[in-house]
Amino acid sequence: MKKLIMFLAVLVVASAGVVRSAQAQADRTEIANVPFDFYAGGQKMPAGIYTIGIDVESQRITLRDVSGQHHIFLIGTPEGDGNDKSELVFEHSGDIYALQEVKSDVFDLSFRTRVAQLAMASGTSSPQVEVALNRP
Repeated sequence: MKKLIMFLAVLVVASAGVVRSAQAQADRTEIANVPFDFYAGGQKMPAGIYTIGIDVESQRITLRDVSGQHHIFLIGTPEGDGNDKSELVFEHSGDIYALQEVKSDVFDLSFRTRVAQLAMASGTSSPQVEVALNRP
């Protein structure tokens, strides 16, 4: 009986290691130089260089500036399977930019923000602005 319990304990620990390894392979990091202040979720983020962590499995995006002072986690809504470009897509109205999508060769996730919805309702929205993502 003790051997069976020991075997099951080893099996559980080994399985957890395989799951963690699979998740690590799914994670990706991209870099973007965003030349303007913007909103991501409900948080205002300053212009700068950002690392974008992409967790394919959970559809979660992590934005973190290089200083480490500004960061946010967002969960997106799938919009497609990805395309040739990797980029951040912002909705633009006046001097307000709001993150709308993250596109990569793996998936396309969209994000809704109250700021972007208010800008669209005002009727003064301009074309979308795209910022390229690059792998480190």
